[in-house]
Amino acid sequence: MKTCLVSLVSDQTIPNILVATELKPDYLLLISTASMEKKQKSRAILDTLLSLGMDYNKNSKILNIVEDSISDFYEKVVGWHTTNKQSYDFTVNLTCGTKIMALSAYEFFKAYDAKIVYMPIPRNFYFPIHHPNSKVPIKHRLSVEAYLSSYGVAVSNQDKLAKIKNDATQRYQTTMFLYDQYKELFPLLQTIGKKLRQLKEKDFKNGYEFSLNYSFRNQSEEKLMTDLGYSYQNSVISKKIYKTDWNYLRGGWLEERVFKAIESVLPLNSDILMNVCCKARGTENEYDVLFTLDNVLYVVECKSLDAPEGRNPEIKGNINEFLYRLGALRQDFGITPKGILATTSSDILTQKKELKPHIIKRGNQFNTTIAPLLIIKDLEDYFEKLLFDNLKRSSQNGNID
Repeated sequence: MKTCLVSLVSDQTIPNILVATELKPDYLLLISTASMEKKQKSRAILDTLLSLGMDYNKNSKILNIVEDSISDFYEKVVGWHTTNKQSYDFTVNLTCGTKIMALSAYEFFKAYDAKIVYMPIPRNFYFPIHHPNSKVPIKHRLSVEAYLSSYGVAVSNQDKLAKIKNDATQRYQTTMFLYDQYKELFPLLQTIGKKLRQLKEKDFKNGYEFSLNYSFRNQSEEKLMTDLGYSYQNSVISKKIYKTDWNYLRGGWLEERVFKAIESVLPLNSDILMNVCCKARGTENEYDVLFTLDNVLYVVECKSLDAPEGRNPEIKGNINEFLYRLGALRQDFGITPKGILATTSSDILTQKKELKPHIIKRGNQFNTTIAPLLIIKDLEDYFEKLLFDNLKRSSQNGNID
């Protein structure tokens, strides 16, 4: 007998996709509502499954029901079942949808001896509701692009991401030096950054003849400029620079340092991208670092120099703006990422070199960890502990398979 997976559509699309990857049903019945179809949630589920090699475009049905009406649910589902004329072995995923939808689905499909399952978010298993200890592991791990696709968000610079990664690898030694010598290099970075922020992207179309009157304060400043290919004569730093040079010294170096640190501690079945342009509903935003770990999306923002809490006309972006952008992802697309804000700002520290309590509290409100880079001695060790310690403790307590 053919199998049919019944999924209730809501803002949370990941559970429906992951259960489908595990069961691989012959047919997919998506029970949705007008509000969800306006957001194209069913389309996002089908498109993501297609990108994963599971084409249900001709083997699926979307039923648009009134979300608070049991009678409408029965009318639509009975109508589909009558016209379909196919016997199925049903599995019903109750994870998403409204309570009325879940109750209606349970009552209707139990008459067909359906398996009723539930996937606790964000755990990577599901279980039959009558046998909650019989956990079935979810083996698939979503890439960043698949995760975004599941919420109807497209990556608009996909063709550039490989080069961005490669550039970060090529500059790794210089980036490590810059990060390790940050305090000595701070005056130089601040001076160069101020001049670079006055330029626009169009200025670099054919290269830009950059020059800056500056007297080196130490050998670290001279080494950095030499390593990056800048000339230094008569107290003038100069080079014909392009967009990649412009981005790097405006803060791209910190993005690359954080990117490489996180990449080094992630397992092979995870995915990480840098400088990702996300487009949805006519709006485009760029994110410094995005990665997936155990089917959870992480959004990382990097703030170099002395990024403030509030606005500053000389510094593009600030801590508050990032936190509110995370909130917008949840409100506009239903995406619930974990945030990491990695910053070299001293403004977030107390006189005792500890994170200010109100900064921690604000981050917690947005499910965001503030990484105070000035007081972190080993960045790789920091991220490894941040990402895996809680998981290890939970596993030892028997809470996660």
